[in-house]
Amino acid sequence: MSAHTLILGLGSPILSDDGIGIVMARRLKGRIPGVEAATAAMISLDLLEQIAGYRRLFVIDALARPGATPGTLHRLAPESGTLHLFCSHGINFDEILQLGRQLGTPMPEVSIYGIEIADEIPFGEQLSELMVEQLEGNLAEIERDIREGIEP
Repeated sequence: MSAHTLILGLGSPILSDDGIGIVMARRLKGRIPGVEAATAAMISLDLLEQIAGYRRLFVIDALARPGATPGTLHRLAPESGTLHLFCSHGINFDEILQLGRQLGTPMPEVSIYGIEIADEIPFGEQLSELMVEQLEGNLAEIERDIREGIEP
């Protein structure tokens, strides 16, 4: 690992807007010198190895809320939940961070971005029209935050 900062996009690549984190991470890859980008379809212990040693971690994921406006971007507290950070049948993201710390592994400072999606998520690899309309603005806002967050 040569970079100190990682962008991690979470989501499902086959469930339309649920994959917004993956789309955003791929679009941000290479746009910020010294920042790496990765994606994951689910939270598992493999993620511990993927994030260990970074100083900063920017997580981007879909956010399901009642009455959501697809494409709306939120900055969330690390203990907040997005669709993939918490899992009712396995380990969740916060537990991975805690486990890493207990093992003495350097864990990053975490910033989380949730992007609202509609209640109904169709199968497909394409984002909805509403999500596409917000994409460039959300990318610019997250990129600006990352650049500010890694300034010396």
